[in-house]
Amino acid sequence: MILKALYDLAIREELVPDPDFEIKPVSWVVRVGDRGRFLGIEPLKQAEKIPEGSKKKPKMLGKQMIVPYQGSRTSGDRAFFLVDKSEYTLGLDPKGERETDKLYSRLKMFNDQVEQCWQTTNHSAVQAIFLFLDSLLKKKQEVILPDGCLTNDLFAFSYSLDIYRVHELEEVKKYWKGVCSKTIKDECNGKICLITGHKSLIADKIPLLKNVPGGSTSGVSLVSYNSSAFESYGWEEKTNLPVANAAISSDGALLSMKALNRLLHPNPPDPQDPNQTLSKQNVHLSSDTVVCYWTRNKSALSDSFGLAIEVDEEKVEAKPAQVAEMYKSLWKGIPYELDKPDEFYSLVLSGGQGRATVRDWIESNTQHVVDSLAQYFADLRIERCCPAPKKGKHPESFSLPLLLESLADPKDRRKEGIPSAIGAQFYRASLDKKLLFPQPAFSRAILRYRAELGKERDESKGWFVKNWNDARAAIIKAYLNRKYRKELTQKEVQEKMNPNCTDKGYLLGQLMSVLEKLQTEALGNVNASIIDRCFAGASASPKSVFGSLLRNARHHARKAKDESKNKGQIFNLERLIDQICSQFDVSLKKTEDPKVVYENGFPAYLSQEQQGMFVLGYHQMRKWLWMTREERDIWNGEYSDASRAYLWEKKENNLETSTEEKGENQ
Repeated sequence: MILKALYDLAIREELVPDPDFEIKPVSWVVRVGDRGRFLGIEPLKQAEKIPEGSKKKPKMLGKQMIVPYQGSRTSGDRAFFLVDKSEYTLGLDPKGERETDKLYSRLKMFNDQVEQCWQTTNHSAVQAIFLFLDSLLKKKQEVILPDGCLTNDLFAFSYSLDIYRVHELEEVKKYWKGVCSKTIKDECNGKICLITGHKSLIADKIPLLKNVPGGSTSGVSLVSYNSSAFESYGWEEKTNLPVANAAISSDGALLSMKALNRLLHPNPPDPQDPNQTLSKQNVHLSSDTVVCYWTRNKSALSDSFGLAIEVDEEKVEAKPAQVAEMYKSLWKGIPYELDKPDEFYSLVLSGGQGRATVRDWIESNTQHVVDSLAQYFADLRIERCCPAPKKGKHPESFSLPLLLESLADPKDRRKEGIPSAIGAQFYRASLDKKLLFPQPAFSRAILRYRAELGKERDESKGWFVKNWNDARAAIIKAYLNRKYRKELTQKEVQEKMNPNCTDKGYLLGQLMSVLEKLQTEALGNVNASIIDRCFAGASASPKSVFGSLLRNARHHARKAKDESKNKGQIFNLERLIDQICSQFDVSLKKTEDPKVVYENGFPAYLSQEQQGMFVLGYHQMRKWLWMTREERDIWNGEYSDASRAYLWEKKENNLETSTEEKGENQ
């Protein structure tokens, strides 16, 4: 089904107008004159197009050109017709590492094909190329490669002052089509293709895939039969019966792999006009995993779906108004009704060891995908603790690459530390609202949040850590809400801090945040705060940690009252501590005697789900404690039924001495 869907895409987009030709980037043109006289080498390279404002240095790329199609060169020596690397077209190695005999052999292979074309067409341009190559073989002429020539750069040929390349001449193209049709007649074995269902020539090799992350630059195979492990039910690869265990026609293999290469390409050239590009239809989840997507019929969703999961607001603004409106609605978690639902396909690939691994294959409906995306972004919505970037504001939601990047260990390069399976499962859950998010992603989010929480004060990386912690909190919230929604065991976690939530983990996370705030009011910034020393232990085994934290809190409160200008806030923090502790039957004795032990009703340990709620309670309370006066007024209006301890009034924030006295008398 995967190959059939890809085959249909190639037909719809007319990716192969002529199966005997393909589009490749040509970097140099060798110009020859009469009798094979060498006239020079002309560059065709141009700087790649990069987004405005990007700091990425543009690469120099060859000009997209229609050239004879000859499949791929996997191993051994094989010359391509009229367009090839310098080792074949000129007998020269840009690196100077290849043996002279090897280069001579490759140049002769290339020249033999040119000679056959000349003998058939008797064309003067082809004759000139043959004479030029023959003079190189006989060392009658010498050519020097231009500066900047790379090993994989392709060379074409032009004759005299003609503006056309020789391989573009009608006589040469007609000759090449004759060569291809003769090959098909000679090799046809009349087997039924698994893709098309018709009898046709069965491909002995499947075209390679380029641009698969983690794969070889020369290309990787999606389907291969080069080992006995691929033989089944008695089918064996023989000279007269190639790959009979999974018969795929040459046309089926060419079109399906052409479609997949088009989906993998960062800027796929338009086969109807090589100077134009088709829409990009892939998103990189990690250093070795990529997502490709398309629909049965051409649509705005198939052309720009990647912008939705990447939350690229700038590029969405450039799209038609209806498309921009749809994505903005989805990012806010609001469903959107499509005019014409269509079939949706998505393929998740990883590269490595010469082959592409299919991580996932998704068949769905565009309306279901849009509905699922709305729910996905609603699940991720959470108040941010990280300040907005210096220039601009936070995106409306978290991009999928950022979410996965937040799960990686910082010791690894961020996108290299994400298991491919987690990325694929997370992506599938984003497209199907009925599925749970992967449990390993939930576990990693908790682990990385705890591990990197203390690094937020780092001047160089602090903002990035805060941003990643926001993303981790969003993953935890999304995982728990999907689980609670499916099991109907608990109310869903809200976007903002919920004072009415009675979950033990959530309450203890709130308490941790209040104690941190109280310590900050008393001592300011310290080298090792209670978060650095106690967060991990408190989130796993609260009973053994919170007793000592509460004793220290009394010291912090006393010191803060003596030194802080805002004594009313200290009173509010103490009242919050009392309110939260009352949920656990904890006796807060008014004493500073270190030998006195609190009557500790805290749980001995928290399950992993409760640890996730602990992180959310801490994260959301931390944002709540640092709200502006305007934000607090809005919050008070939304949660007017909350406990008195959570409803901080303006006058309590402004008073410095009378508020505390008033509180003590209550």
